[in-house]
Amino acid sequence: MNGESRFASISSRGAKWVLGLLFALVLASLWPAFDKSTPGVQKVEPVKTQSTTTKSGEAEADLALYKAIVRRMQAGENYYDVAADEQRTRGYPLKPFVTVRLPTLAFVLATLGQTWGYVLEIAIGLAALFAWHQKLAEQRIAAWRRVTFVGLLAAGLSPIVVQEAMYLHEIWTGALIALSIGLYRPNNWLPSLVVAGCALMMRELALPFVLLMAAFALFQRRWLETAAWSALILIFFVWVYLHFQAVSDVVLPNDPKSKSWLLMGGPAAALSFMWQALPLVELPAFIAFPLIIIGLFGWLCWRSEAGLFCLLLMLGYMLAFAITGRPNNFYWGYLVSPLLMMGFIFVGPGLNDLQAALKRAGAKSPQP
Repeated sequence: MNGESRFASISSRGAKWVLGLLFALVLASLWPAFDKSTPGVQKVEPVKTQSTTTKSGEAEADLALYKAIVRRMQAGENYYDVAADEQRTRGYPLKPFVTVRLPTLAFVLATLGQTWGYVLEIAIGLAALFAWHQKLAEQRIAAWRRVTFVGLLAAGLSPIVVQEAMYLHEIWTGALIALSIGLYRPNNWLPSLVVAGCALMMRELALPFVLLMAAFALFQRRWLETAAWSALILIFFVWVYLHFQAVSDVVLPNDPKSKSWLLMGGPAAALSFMWQALPLVELPAFIAFPLIIIGLFGWLCWRSEAGLFCLLLMLGYMLAFAITGRPNNFYWGYLVSPLLMMGFIFVGPGLNDLQAALKRAGAKSPQP
């Protein structure tokens, strides 16, 4: 960034528009924060677990389900038989087939065990911190900003330190997505591709991330890279088809069907999902929601391909949260929440350049 932001050469009129829009969005974010009747805004009270926090309610029930599946797999039982039996016994739906998670995480944890599985999850988080530090150093970001950035990423990744949360697929997937972006280089994209593939096999909700990576490669006319991302997407669909067939073999005609996820919660749901997946959940919504807007604005300020990519990625997922997902699906926010607060370090340079644009306009104004 070299001390400049995306607004380094913006006109005074453009600066007024940007600041006005930012102010309007911050104000608009306060509406769902104060309107408790708005769908999607329901804070889930934290539960203490080994001096850290995880969420109660259905997320806790999900953790119990996934843990039971892993225990039975360690005893030698088949994943799909166990998953169907546990979900049926606990009153979980089995239709459509996506209600049964991809088997990847269960196989990893059943093979490694709880201790080594936890070590692997922590290692992924630490690798993401290192990868992003190196990425920022290559971008010649000031040392103090790099340290702050990595600290904010560590805060976003903090759910991985809760050992019980190790069974949540979204936490692993979010850490893998953060690592994949940190590893990405236009001239060396293979490590990022491999890690993205792991995220995709862990949770199918990582597909929008991979599609965006492919779109960026295509737009930049990096043909070999575009072909590689396309091949990964094709492999993923084969994997999902095999998963569909395996689930179909164990589902019974009278098994319950899931309620619709299309609730159209709107911006309130999008903000709430991010809020509840971030350390910002400790703050009231009327403070946290504007901070989410400011974090997104920070990514807009960073004049880089990575900045634009992360901004579009988070906006895309938040759009999806606004359309789909019940309030108790807030943990989907873990898919991209590790990225959000890192945008804070770019807000200062962006506002400085916007202020400089307004000052230049004032200096050019004719004196009376």
